[in-house]
Amino acid sequence: MAKFTNLRVWHEARTLLQLVSQATHDMRAEGDLKSQLRRAAISIVSNISEGAQRGDREFRRFLDIANGSNAEVHAQTIIAMDIDLLDAGRCQQIIAQCQIVGRMITKLAAAQGTRT
Repeated sequence: MAKFTNLRVWHEARTLLQLVSQATHDMRAEGDLKSQLRRAAISIVSNISEGAQRGDREFRRFLDIANGSNAEVHAQTIIAMDIDLLDAGRCQQIIAQCQIVGRMITKLAAAQGTRT
């Protein structure tokens, strides 16, 4: 089993990706927002996975990238709600999950920082 599958944050990031995927499934295209929102959610999961397979210093860098993508999902979700592409209930679910993932990434990154 790959190292990243043991990380709780990876599983929480997958939950976020599922929420984004479900919420955007029927979302009408508004520029590139739908696709960008999905790509950002995929990026979180992917960067946690890739970083976990590397050394501590590189893992920290990948976690920072994942955290940036998490902020992107959060912001884009608000934008989608503001322009009536997503309903408030789904947006609140995604935002709550972004907050969980963000806290977990930040804690894990801090722990990696103490190992380098």
